[in-house]
Amino acid sequence: MQARFPQKFLDDLPILPKLLLIPAIPFVSLMLFSMMTYLDVQNFIQGEERLTQLYLLQKTAAQYMSAIADEETAFLGYVISENDRYLSRFQEGRRSVMEMDQELEIQLPSQHGRFDDIRALVKKSFLEKEALLQSMVQGNRADAIQYVREGRSRATMHEVRKWMARFDQEQHDMQQQELSRLSYDRTWTRFLILGGGLVTLCFVILALALIAHSIATPLTALSKVVGSTAGQTIPSIPVFDRKDEIGELTTVMKKMSSQIRKDLDEVQQSEAALKKLNAHLSASEAKYRGLVDHAPLGIFMTKGVRVTFSNRYNQQLAGLDSESAVDPEAFRQRMHPEDRDRVFMTFSEAVAAGRPCEIIFRLLQGDGSVRTVLSQRVPIMDLEGPDVIYVGFNIDITTLDNLQLQLRRAEKLATLGQVAAGIAHELRNPLVGIGSTAKVLMDDFESGDPKRKEIEVILSETRRLDRIVNQIVDYARPRRPVPTRIDLNRLAGEVSKMLRLRLEDKHLTIKITISPMISEFTADRDLLRQVLLNIVDNAIDATPPGGSPIEITGHELFREERPGLVIQVKDDGVGIPPELLPNVFQPFVTSGKKHGTGLGLAICQNIVESHEGNIYVTSEVGKGTIVGIWLPLEQKTALERV
Repeated sequence: MQARFPQKFLDDLPILPKLLLIPAIPFVSLMLFSMMTYLDVQNFIQGEERLTQLYLLQKTAAQYMSAIADEETAFLGYVISENDRYLSRFQEGRRSVMEMDQELEIQLPSQHGRFDDIRALVKKSFLEKEALLQSMVQGNRADAIQYVREGRSRATMHEVRKWMARFDQEQHDMQQQELSRLSYDRTWTRFLILGGGLVTLCFVILALALIAHSIATPLTALSKVVGSTAGQTIPSIPVFDRKDEIGELTTVMKKMSSQIRKDLDEVQQSEAALKKLNAHLSASEAKYRGLVDHAPLGIFMTKGVRVTFSNRYNQQLAGLDSESAVDPEAFRQRMHPEDRDRVFMTFSEAVAAGRPCEIIFRLLQGDGSVRTVLSQRVPIMDLEGPDVIYVGFNIDITTLDNLQLQLRRAEKLATLGQVAAGIAHELRNPLVGIGSTAKVLMDDFESGDPKRKEIEVILSETRRLDRIVNQIVDYARPRRPVPTRIDLNRLAGEVSKMLRLRLEDKHLTIKITISPMISEFTADRDLLRQVLLNIVDNAIDATPPGGSPIEITGHELFREERPGLVIQVKDDGVGIPPELLPNVFQPFVTSGKKHGTGLGLAICQNIVESHEGNIYVTSEVGKGTIVGIWLPLEQKTALERV
């Protein structure tokens, strides 16, 4: 009982009074070892700072090398593709090289003379590339191509890489030296800490001898209990029969361990439920994303008027690559210039009012064709911001629009055909009578008689009326094409010869430029010659005497994966007024010609469309007009058209 009394007394005594019973720890010994340890730690910190400087120097050199490589890549990209995006990247790369160059000049030691050679070499290479790029902008690409083929740029990169390799080796050696020094300092510091701690510990052990058993024993037992428990299991903390802080601590830890075990069980159950929910959400998201991506209509979302999402079919509608990531705003850039402001204004008004919106607009394709799109946009609630979110659906109505146009034209042609048949029947018989009578009367007068000239005018006007009737019939009842192989160069030459007198009267010439890739194609020779004659004749009328040559060009152009050709007739004449340009293919529309019925371009459109092609006109008043015709290289058979 007496043997338990001192131990029980120390166990129940609080820790602070226990420590007050301890003799003073040898202060001098502790301060001495602390000072020595402090000096070694300072040396260690200085070594780490030197190592950090080496790392920053290596990082700057690597960035310098990367900037040079980016500059080289942008240069090669612009030489190959002539894309202005690479030209801006080249200038950005140059600025990065200059910044890294200045940083290396500050960080590198003055004895690093090889870097000055590399700087001069890089500067020389850039000046050469900049001169070549300026030459390319001016239209001379051959020097840049030759420069790349000769590998002069690769030689510069080779020298830079060689310098970088030597520089890395030098820095590596210096790092090894610093690491060796740090290792030595670390070892010496450990020795001081361990040695000083051991000496100090001896003094402390002596001073703590009276309370070691009271404090160390329960803590050791507590540590064993915690250490012997598996990592995923909360240990069961024993409660010591003591009245000091250790006894209170074990009591609190016992309660805490019980509560933690309970909370951990709840967390594990919640985690399992959350994993199951996440798996379900991921599957649902993948399913609905697949439906949106493969939907047969364009689906997009906007925040305000800014497009934030666009599915694959929407990119196909705009003529963009559906397999690559594209900025959703690029869709707006593909809108027809005449529709862009109208669509933006209409949608902005709908967003401001928070109401649905329905718009029809056109999209320009890469091959020059146009798609008509019906866009329906519906607002939904946005809980994260003031902007209204819209879900939009774009539907390709090009086919429907074309069918409606064809139906209207067919109805118009049917009506006009009936009128034309009546006109031909009612006018031709009187015209034949008038012409025959005029010829008989003309024989009754001498060649010098003034009345004979008046009869000649009657005959001339009779023939003109007959031509007008024939043109109306040709427009209303176009004949079916009979395709044959056509040499476009020869056909253009024939048109030029047939119009030779008109060209000589106005002192004009025709310049023919046909690509050898499409010198021959399939079409109705007579009908296509009629089209070219009409278009070139119009160009002669529009061009002033002695003006620039009328150009006839032809080149290959695929449209919707179908091979075809584009024939363009360009003149530098008076041009067509903007208000008249949309109606040039309407019958009886003319732009101020002294002669003609206004049926020429309408008949040309019928002929071109009967060949499964299309015809368009672009013009600017005072600068001239371009008439373009796209035709397939091969005509489909009647069965294929069905």
